[in-house]
Amino acid sequence: MADRIIAVSAANPAAYLEEDAIAAFTRIREADPAEYETLRMRLKQANRAIRVTALDKLTCSAGEANGVRDSLASQLTDLAAERCELWHDADGNGYASFDVAHDGGGTHREHWPIESRGCREWLGRLCHTELDGVPASEVIKATCNALIGKAKFDGEEHEPAKRVGRTEAGYWLDLCDEGWRAMLITAAGWTIREAPEPRFVRSRAMRPLPHPVCGGSLDALWTLLNIPEEERGLLLAWVIECYRCDTPYPVLELVGEQGSAKSTAQETLRTFIDPNKVMLRGRPKSVEDVYVAAGANHVVSMENLSGISPEISDALCTIATGGGAASRQLYTNGEEHIIEAHNPVMLNGIGAVITRSDLLDRAIAICLPKIEQRMTEAEHGELLNKTAGEIMGALLDLFVRTLAKLPTVRIDPAKRPRMADFAMLGEAMHQSYGGTPGAWLERYVAHRQEAVRRTIDASPVAAACLEFVAGGNRYAGTVKGLLERLNSLASRHSIERGDYWPKSPKGLADALRRAAPALRQLGVHVEIDSKPKRDGVHCELRQGEGYIAADGANNGTARSRSSPYSRTEPDEEVEL
Repeated sequence: MADRIIAVSAANPAAYLEEDAIAAFTRIREADPAEYETLRMRLKQANRAIRVTALDKLTCSAGEANGVRDSLASQLTDLAAERCELWHDADGNGYASFDVAHDGGGTHREHWPIESRGCREWLGRLCHTELDGVPASEVIKATCNALIGKAKFDGEEHEPAKRVGRTEAGYWLDLCDEGWRAMLITAAGWTIREAPEPRFVRSRAMRPLPHPVCGGSLDALWTLLNIPEEERGLLLAWVIECYRCDTPYPVLELVGEQGSAKSTAQETLRTFIDPNKVMLRGRPKSVEDVYVAAGANHVVSMENLSGISPEISDALCTIATGGGAASRQLYTNGEEHIIEAHNPVMLNGIGAVITRSDLLDRAIAICLPKIEQRMTEAEHGELLNKTAGEIMGALLDLFVRTLAKLPTVRIDPAKRPRMADFAMLGEAMHQSYGGTPGAWLERYVAHRQEAVRRTIDASPVAAACLEFVAGGNRYAGTVKGLLERLNSLASRHSIERGDYWPKSPKGLADALRRAAPALRQLGVHVEIDSKPKRDGVHCELRQGEGYIAADGANNGTARSRSSPYSRTEPDEEVEL
């Protein structure tokens, strides 16, 4: 029967698909698999157009086609569950923790989301070495699905960490080296631990931090960065704030003319906080892109921005202080996909990138001067590689001293700025160098006022309010009446009325509410009623306490003549 089918199939490639032929091949396959393989090869030699894989599917018994695959997936699932610890986070996402052997002996523990590439590679290696199998993608997928269920319903709940973490022992900083080590930082000092307490997870693009050297110095850092001396205290406070995970992060904005090494400074800073395969990213196309970057990195780093949209500005506010975003899960009708984010943010641009007052209130804007003596890329890279360990060690030493001083720092609640935790940290850092109490805070407040002045022109309403009170004017009445006054002022003076100028009292009220925090920093009192009266919503605009003239004549902020943050004598008292 089989010989006749093969002979007929030589001329008719569909003959082997007839019912009698399939029944005959099925009996042969069940009785003698070796004979079936021989006939299968003869059939293919008789006619190359015959698809023997179709014959395999038609002659297998019910469930046999998936039997080997399902069996391998079951074996791999059971083996993986024995070899790893399955757990989940507060949102029910599954993770696997397993031991990996070093090339030179010994093991270290790794933590991966079950659906990540790192976990899939581990499963593939486990299947190859322990089960002597080569798993198809369907096997790995089925295994991951089973492990996720086990992790969610049978595993314990733990909080994953990315680059930074905190436990009762202190703050932790993931080195991201091959041994999965991390640094423990407390007020007593810092040490490198082989088995860190936090369950650090990683993305494929994360890179190792420089190995810290005890007793290092920050002197080389200022050679690598084009940062004005009077701004170094603010920058250092921002860097060590990035090592914490339980406080809001200020947003760092680097501004300067073309060629002022903004991107180089940003990339260098990230080397000591969150090194990555791609240190700097371009302008995001959407809010979702910003949250995806925040979910995969500790630092959100963007360069060469000419501006950011209001939606992205709002997203950066949320990311810096901690929040999340939700969108529809792919290939579903109603399920949400949620990304939580709490990340430091770095931006740079030629002009002021941050123009909205809510993000500006969270920002540190540093203007980079023109470079007088320029290094080549090779010279910069050589110096960075040579001094990275010492700089990393000095930053950790600074963080330790700051943590030791922090419990003794006191700031009057009435004088605390928006980023109060950051202000406390900066004051503690400054005092740990022997600086005058309150000097760092004074500089920080003045810095925020300067940043407001640099960006106030982006709001035509805020600019009009400044010019209104600068002329000694004050107003108390309806928003409609103030709009008429400002319209008259704009027509008589240099205030530009563009597309963003309000066309109605409601538009002016909304613009005033948005500009009010920035104007208060300049001593301009703005107040808008929350409920309308019979003649409309009322407001008040006047000079307030601490009003600073446009020329800064009333600004009593102390400027530093030199910076203590490059010196080796920490006991010298320097007033910023």
